[in-house]
Amino acid sequence: MLAKLKAATFEVLETMFFLFPESLEEGEFLRSRGPFLRSSVTIAGPQSIRIGLQVPQSLARKMAANFLGANEDEISQAEMEDILKETCNMLAGSFLSKLEASAAFKLQTPVIQVFPDGEQKKSKPEKSLRFEVEEELLELFVEKG
Repeated sequence: MLAKLKAATFEVLETMFFLFPESLEEGEFLRSRGPFLRSSVTIAGPQSIRIGLQVPQSLARKMAANFLGANEDEISQAEMEDILKETCNMLAGSFLSKLEASAAFKLQTPVIQVFPDGEQKKSKPEKSLRFEVEEELLELFVEKG
């Protein structure tokens, strides 16, 4: 499952955002400064799961700028949040495609949370992947929905 999620992540970030992630292995450490944005989407179905990502606001701004073809200083908070929610949708859709999942699985509306510096998620999700993107930390997680 994580291998397919990793493949979906590389595909979406490279083709839609022109960003090239590098996997971080267990024990590798990369500190990013907040505030952080976390978006997630539930995939409802026979076995519902939730896929999400957490990035520092600075990376969310780069993602939005690349996606919209704008300068980073032109990107609003609302645009960052919208792009991160859309990123979750794209990741979940690509993931389902790679799993060759049936039509019984339906994407729900993505949600967004903003965390001030130092208040990012403390509990470790069931399954997660960590990437370095533009010298920033992108964390991906999968949990039972």
